[in-house]
Amino acid sequence: MVLDNLATGLAILLTPTNLILIAIAVVIGVIAGSIPGFTGTNTVAIMLPFTLAMRPESAIIFMAAIYVGAEYGGAIPAALINTPGTAGATATVLDAYPMSRQGKAGQALGISILSSVVGGFLSALVLLFLIEPIGQVSYMFGEPEFFVLAVFGIAMLSSVVGDNVWKGLVAGFFGMLFAAITVDPLTGQRRLDFGFPELYSDIPFIPIIVGLFAISELLYLINQDRVSETDIDVKSYHDIVEGFREVIKRPGQVARALSLGTIIGAVPGAGTSLANFVSWSEAKRASKTPDQFGKGAPEGVIASETSNNAVTSGSLIPTLILGIPGSGTTAVMLGALLLHGIRPGPGLMRTFGPEAMAIMLSLLIANVVLLIFAFSVSKYLVRVVLLPTKWLVPCILVLTVVGAFALHSTMFDPWFMILFGFVGYLMRETDYPIIPFILGIILGPIAEEGFRRSLALSQGDPMILFTSSSITIVLWVLTVLVFVGRPVVSQIQARRTI
Repeated sequence: MVLDNLATGLAILLTPTNLILIAIAVVIGVIAGSIPGFTGTNTVAIMLPFTLAMRPESAIIFMAAIYVGAEYGGAIPAALINTPGTAGATATVLDAYPMSRQGKAGQALGISILSSVVGGFLSALVLLFLIEPIGQVSYMFGEPEFFVLAVFGIAMLSSVVGDNVWKGLVAGFFGMLFAAITVDPLTGQRRLDFGFPELYSDIPFIPIIVGLFAISELLYLINQDRVSETDIDVKSYHDIVEGFREVIKRPGQVARALSLGTIIGAVPGAGTSLANFVSWSEAKRASKTPDQFGKGAPEGVIASETSNNAVTSGSLIPTLILGIPGSGTTAVMLGALLLHGIRPGPGLMRTFGPEAMAIMLSLLIANVVLLIFAFSVSKYLVRVVLLPTKWLVPCILVLTVVGAFALHSTMFDPWFMILFGFVGYLMRETDYPIIPFILGIILGPIAEEGFRRSLALSQGDPMILFTSSSITIVLWVLTVLVFVGRPVVSQIQARRTI
């Protein structure tokens, strides 16, 4: 049965039309992902009407390839101008941009290219052969598990980002608090939107991260001549290949990030933002030189890019098997599946087995196309860091404003972005880490809904948050170990230096 579906799916995929669609979609995705604020979700949503004339499997293959391209595309501005093109590239900024400032922009792009391709390709293989078992694991996450997962995420990231754990916790707490200004998710009551209808239903996440990273960085760049402090040789692909070698000689780190990205992607609603933060934090925790993270560590770029591209396949697991979107992009793809008469759920492999296999196999082809396209254009992208800031800063500002405006066609988003640019500048000046704040915004709604629904299910008994399942117990133990482990590790490292 499985082999029959696989063979039929391969026959569906390997038609000239579908192969051309994959190539076009990857290019569209990379370009869209490289525009700050113009996410893969937006791109897939915009292209959705154009897929209605396609065959069902061709339409989904096309959108899946856009998803693959966009997740890598977000790393391009992250590495070159300190601006994550997509939410999944937020952690990439932490090490890729410092590498660019050290004259290693080519290496940073090379690392991001191969990490993205390896993460996406191998996770697609995992999806192909383990889709049903992993789907069952993701189904084990209930409301208490989501709440504890959010607490664990904030705790872990706060302990590894920056030198002060308490400042990280404060930043994470205020991020979660800020996420609570929107409408109450359970009662529908308006809360702290200050009369702005734009804050009624959702937090403008993209303007926030673009403001915190890009606009705050512009405030620093205006006093410099150019982004890179070192001359860069852009005459060959040598630096790109060096970046490839950095990835090849770290198979263990790639495997860890791949596993985390695939598993987190399989948890509905977790998405690339959580995956790359968790993977980056875990890479720093396991590193022999954790002090180099955030200063241009290749391991940080590998962890972030491998995991967020592994999510592209992982997030399709709950989407296809459970009918629950694993991310914003797969939510749009879920709608497209339904529009084309393909109903995701436990019976998908029985009813639409060949089509499902064609979708999964298309991810393999899309990653091969991504490798070829990204490698061919990367040498020219490196030149961005050599441009004078007197030209670069206005261009970035215009690009970010246009990207923010394009989200909802209102000036509220650009002004909101600029506001958070100053917030990001103040946080950097006072040594409050930005990443926990962003993760707090991401995890705030997850934690709130998990907490309140858990108490509703238990009729107010808080013990459900601690003992509802073995997963909650393990996550609480890991959360405690995060705080206990950091002082112990610091003492061990201090003794070694002595």
